[in-house]
Amino acid sequence: MREVITAPLPGLDLRQHYGHYQSPAIRAGGLIFCSGMIPVDPQTGERQHGTLTSEAHVIFGNLKLLLESAGSSLDRLVQVHALIYDSIEYDVLNRVYRQYVANGPPARTVWTAQIEAGFKVQLDVVAAA
Repeated sequence: MREVITAPLPGLDLRQHYGHYQSPAIRAGGLIFCSGMIPVDPQTGERQHGTLTSEAHVIFGNLKLLLESAGSSLDRLVQVHALIYDSIEYDVLNRVYRQYVANGPPARTVWTAQIEAGFKVQLDVVAAA
């Protein structure tokens, strides 16, 4: 069984704002799979470029909204895929990450990549439903 999780706020629907052919999240098999999140204003969808720190805070705030709207939370993360624009920012990502994922960290992979629209970080996660 597969259920599309709709965006809890209009700005988090990247298909509507940017034409991304994706659902914000999918619930399947007791898990919630969230699409790659970029830092956008959850009300308007406006891109929020900044430092890796500021972008990561926006993304975690948006992930919290999305997961809670689906009946889950950041405490139920089981896997995180993180893209960062430069490996020199790895420790910066970890400082922000620890603020949101403090206990029993999930499985995680971090890649360095060129991210859409010049962002510094993008996260996609899987959480227990």
